[in-house]
Amino acid sequence: MADPAPARPLLIRLTDGRVWPAAEFGPGGFVCVHHPDEPNICTIAVSIEGLLADLPPGHHLHGATVEAYG
Repeated sequence: MADPAPARPLLIRLTDGRVWPAAEFGPGGFVCVHHPDEPNICTIAVSIEGLLADLPPGHHLHGATVEAYG
C-alpha cells in the first residue's frame, strides 16, 4: 500500500475578509476547513470543488476563494 500524500495547507478567504485555515488531503482528496469563530467546528468536503459548489447566497462559504498557504 502506498503512503498517503501529505496534507496541503490552504487558506479559505471569505467575502467578508475573514480567512479560515484548511487542508486538502491527497491530490484532489477531501478537504477540512476549520471555523476559527466556533471552537471545535470544521467543515469536511470530498474536494475543494465540492466545498464551494452550489452554495446559496448568505452561506458563509458563498463566493469564497481558495489560496495556497505560504
